[in-house]
Amino acid sequence: MVMIWLKANLKLIRKLLIEDSSASLTYAALECRLAIEQICYDRLRIHHNYISHADLKRWQPREIVNQLIQEVDQYAASTFKLSVAIDLPDGGERDLSVEEFASLDYQEIGTQIGFDPKRIGKLWNALSSFLHVRLPRDDSYQLSRYGDLDRLRVKLAETVEELERLSKGTLVSSGIGAEVSIECTCGAMIKRRAELLKPGDVVSCIDPTCVERWDVGDEGDDLFFSRRMITVECKGCSSEHQFPEKVMLDLGLNKVAHFDCDCGERNFVRWALQQAANP
Repeated sequence: MVMIWLKANLKLIRKLLIEDSSASLTYAALECRLAIEQICYDRLRIHHNYISHADLKRWQPREIVNQLIQEVDQYAASTFKLSVAIDLPDGGERDLSVEEFASLDYQEIGTQIGFDPKRIGKLWNALSSFLHVRLPRDDSYQLSRYGDLDRLRVKLAETVEELERLSKGTLVSSGIGAEVSIECTCGAMIKRRAELLKPGDVVSCIDPTCVERWDVGDEGDDLFFSRRMITVECKGCSSEHQFPEKVMLDLGLNKVAHFDCDCGERNFVRWALQQAANP
């Protein structure tokens, strides 16, 4: 059961709510916030074969899930039931009609429980306000380790209700749909859902140690990948040397790197600020 950890987490949260002290309620807020993070980050983990860590734009739970929906799996936060047919007529050697599919005997695999990323994000943000000492406005401000407990109880009840609902899930899907893929120069297989990939996208290798990035282009109805490279000309023989774009962009301002050409010339490169003037 994919949510067995959440059931254990909820058991601890309920115990803290029963204790109902300033410290226990604040600890419950922390546990609720961690649970939200784990739910969202687990969706990312399941989908990590389809998105590189280097391509994540933000780290907040809501933003992670929204990016998954937009770029990896449009159903990443949806509720659905997955079932498979036990037997296909004629050994599955012909296309079936809609009516034939509907009449098949299905066995349920599991149910994914979805959620609203915006609502999850609001709960996560609201809980954080109870986990910090308030910043004093002046020297007469009375510091308190704990926030408004009545407000905290309301927010905890709302969060626990959502966590209880999500704990009933028995499945987290990595997505469904046609794929496009390419083998990276490092040997890793880069895969994307064709429906969500579009010309102009840039994708990174899923291997976190690899620096390769790829442009997405199209030829008619077909998508293709091309490596993002920076070309540097040898000062000795004018031959062109290509380097992964990220290697050069990560060099840093005014830092120097070098490469040796087959002609024997050692070439130096660096990024530097230059001023241009009108002719």
